[in-house]
Amino acid sequence: MILFNTTFNIDPDIESEWIIWARDVYFTSALDSGFVQKHHLLSLRYEMENSGRTFSLQLFFESDTHFEEYIKKHEGTVMDDLAKRFGSNVVYFQTILDVII
Repeated sequence: MILFNTTFNIDPDIESEWIIWARDVYFTSALDSGFVQKHHLLSLRYEMENSGRTFSLQLFFESDTHFEEYIKKHEGTVMDDLAKRFGSNVVYFQTILDVII
């Protein structure tokens, strides 16, 4: 199984709006793609240096093929929407992990 993690730092002024976006746009699009097996949205419990709040948005895929198809057909659209809606109030980085256990 593959975990696709996107870590976001969110400006506090748009946090509530961003959480709604994550639920209604990002996760809806991901689940509607048919490639995602499960998903999570987590928040970092303790922040030391960031001015905003940090979240981890996680998507789980059964295979490399499902992940690659999702990236090719769906990820760009939602991330373009993110940039248009929130601009520099959101920064993020993405990681791809193999689930071992």
